[in-house]
Amino acid sequence: MSALLAAIAAYLMGGFPTGVLVSRTLLGRDVRDFGSHNPGAVNVWRVFGLNWGFVVVAVDLGKGFIAAAYLPMLAGANVWSGYATFLGFLAVAGHIWSPFTGFRGGKGVGTIAGVALALHPMAAAWAIVAWCVIVLTTRYPSVASLSAGMVFPIIVWWGNGVTQAEMLGVVFVPLILLCTHFENLQRLWDGKELKIGESQTHGS
Repeated sequence: MSALLAAIAAYLMGGFPTGVLVSRTLLGRDVRDFGSHNPGAVNVWRVFGLNWGFVVVAVDLGKGFIAAAYLPMLAGANVWSGYATFLGFLAVAGHIWSPFTGFRGGKGVGTIAGVALALHPMAAAWAIVAWCVIVLTTRYPSVASLSAGMVFPIIVWWGNGVTQAEMLGVVFVPLILLCTHFENLQRLWDGKELKIGESQTHGS
């Protein structure tokens, strides 16, 4: 597989619309018609329950992990190289702007977590722990995702095991999450962001 084909595969893999396919094929309803109208795992969790949310996030995580851990090897590049980070971000871009759903996808949290696990597993593990703790204490998935996104580069930097170029890629994680959660931040500021378990008329 050439480097170009691997890049295309990473983007298309990231664009695989997990939430839409799970809800429409297995549950007979399109998750985009309910809740926040977002096809991501959190909205699936809100609308169809925790178990289905886990299914979606597991697949989304797998997309990012495979793109960063295995596609570089198929293309002849080392998994720790900048090329692996590049493929990981292509998978995230595919998830956010899925070519299969009119370039409208999820917020990238699960796919970013998969990329992070492939490239910096210890820092990713701490970020996932932070997400779980914060979502259990605040019941705001958006707050948990943004917080985990900030924990990740801090742990990577603290570990001091990456080059400056790799660290630059790591810093993009919270920036991407800030962009995809901009509406959530506005609702938090206005006091309109809903917690897990609350009836939903706005999005998360």
